[in-house]
Amino acid sequence: MTKSQNDDRRWIWGWGAILTLVAVVIPLGAGSLFGYSDKMLVYAGAVVTALVALIAHTLTRQSNRRLAVEQKQSFGQLKLEAAMRAGQLVSSKDGLGVDRAAAASSLLALTRLDQAGLAVAMLVDLWDGGKDKVSTETAILVIDGALRSDQRNAQLMAAELLCRNARSLDACQSLHWPSAVDGGWDPQFGDKTKLLLFEALLDMTLTTKPNENALRSVAVRLYGVWAAEAAVAHRSKDVSHARVMGCVATLIKALLPQMEVLGYTDFIQGDSRVTLKDFTAAAATAADNPDEFLHRIVARRAEDLIAWSLRCDCVDLFQGSIASAVGQGGSPLLVVDRQDFKRPR
Repeated sequence: MTKSQNDDRRWIWGWGAILTLVAVVIPLGAGSLFGYSDKMLVYAGAVVTALVALIAHTLTRQSNRRLAVEQKQSFGQLKLEAAMRAGQLVSSKDGLGVDRAAAASSLLALTRLDQAGLAVAMLVDLWDGGKDKVSTETAILVIDGALRSDQRNAQLMAAELLCRNARSLDACQSLHWPSAVDGGWDPQFGDKTKLLLFEALLDMTLTTKPNENALRSVAVRLYGVWAAEAAVAHRSKDVSHARVMGCVATLIKALLPQMEVLGYTDFIQGDSRVTLKDFTAAAATAADNPDEFLHRIVARRAEDLIAWSLRCDCVDLFQGSIASAVGQGGSPLLVVDRQDFKRPR
């Protein structure tokens, strides 16, 4: 007998004893002292009815708990079967190549069944390093699912895989960047996950053809990260958020001169409006990272961004170019009062 069943049994016996005392002992004692009446019988009947209802309720609880356990076991079995099925679908048969559609559906199904870590691990064999067994768009969807999961290890694996393949991505293509970190940055990512995502964004940007589309795109994405980290840094005693905020602000500061030259004053971040003044306010919080190694890396990356941004002097017209610089998913963190944020020291 399980612990929950023992608890229910004790609960039934306990309340049964109490109700028996109230329904039988007390009326009999009162009757012996003051005489019996029909009202006592009615009272006893009401209490007995309540006792029967209590027992029925307890039995229902036990049934619901048992059903929940069975459902959990069934879901676990479903995840196991999905994982085994995915392995079969993505494996080569009779020397033939992997079916791309089957591989894509299997990987995405795993991310929906809380198997994001397994999906990313399988993606390594299907997409990493130029493998063409699944499309880039499918790979990004799998990475996005892993980043949205609550599995820290899966998030780290996804960020690592994204970073390793970032130079083959196009900063102007929405399907080449996970929407989970495009206007929806999670400040609770692990430190290493954040650094890998930063590096992936910069590598993707610096290998994308320089144009105004790409410049606006990276600026909006960096601002989304800055706003999310700034909001948490404002109310948290954890200095790591302020340090991330200062590093991202340094990168925004590197892009700001060319953004001013191009004359844009309005940018779109989901359903929120970001202005050039917002970018200026963010750049004002730029600060050196106290870790000398990270400081040198950020400084070098900022120099690379400056050199790259100076060549962003034209608009590239391609399919989807109108929406190329619009961040996905509005973030309520963009409405924070920036006067509350002081330059990190």
